[in-house]
Amino acid sequence: MIGRGKVRGLVSAALGASLIAAAPACAAAESAAAFFQGKQVRFYTMGSPGGGYDTYMRALIPHLEKKLGARMLPTNEPGAGGLIAVNRTVNAPPDGLTILLVGGETLVTAQLYDAPGVNYDVRKLAWLARVSSEAKVALLGPKSPYTSVADMARSATPVTWAGSSKIDGNTDFTAIMAHALGMKSKMIIGYKGTGDMNLAIQRGEVDGRVVSEESAALYGASNGMRVVTVLARTRVEQFPEAPTLFEAAKLAPAQARLIDWRASIAGLGRLMVVTPGTPPERIDLLQKTLAEIIRDPAFVAEAKKLSLSANHAGADEVRATVEQAMTMLDKAGLAEIRQIALDRYYQ
Repeated sequence: MIGRGKVRGLVSAALGASLIAAAPACAAAESAAAFFQGKQVRFYTMGSPGGGYDTYMRALIPHLEKKLGARMLPTNEPGAGGLIAVNRTVNAPPDGLTILLVGGETLVTAQLYDAPGVNYDVRKLAWLARVSSEAKVALLGPKSPYTSVADMARSATPVTWAGSSKIDGNTDFTAIMAHALGMKSKMIIGYKGTGDMNLAIQRGEVDGRVVSEESAALYGASNGMRVVTVLARTRVEQFPEAPTLFEAAKLAPAQARLIDWRASIAGLGRLMVVTPGTPPERIDLLQKTLAEIIRDPAFVAEAKKLSLSANHAGADEVRATVEQAMTMLDKAGLAEIRQIALDRYYQ
């Protein structure tokens, strides 16, 4: 039998060991918190001023500043479908003072499509959180003659769509939609951002564009635009009357599989990234801070007033979803997708 004195000694030793182990972690957390005090953090977004990403960034900023004690410098880099913003972030000093709000699908599809300017490996990025996830919708302008998916599918002339680049997170999905419907389409790319595309749609220079449901709710109705379909299996809360593509058209199994694949990538939503190589304790602090903000009912209500959503997912969940997206298609399927998304509708 072990005497009481010895038991107390063992318990004391175990407690002491746990306290010693916890001490470095506490010290690291305190060090990270102290590091951000009074610092300036460059906050990049792939969105143009006034768009959904820009609005979300500016909604987050006051909360991040309050919790971190840092000053956020908002920086819009909408060029090249968000790749400029991504590359600026991954190539910044790895100190935690550069963060990015970006479309997860943009990161994944750009690498899958082997797009020029991809200087990162999506599997090695330093994830902070998913802040929101939403489905994609097809939005048509007030001067477009089409009123439904059926109208577009049977049109003898190409339906025209606006985009900033082939891999901007929306245009490739537009091409995949066109392929699934057997719809004659033409992609018009090179627009600088949301404002330019909206103006082109209102003027009737193009029929419409594919966007997130949040972005459609944010600026669609006020500009006379209308959602004709949801590019997913289920309808969305923002536009309950809009049918899904699967309701609006009879898709062959192969076409349905492509829509499902692309919709799953769109489900990555808006992601927060920090420069790879940032000290782990600073990454941990940023992750916990974002979780607190996004899960706060007050922030959820604030986001809803802005026609945005707030549904947090942690770094591990984001990492697993990215891995699935990167491996879902075999070599032949990926080659087919590249041809559809990057070549077919740009004559």
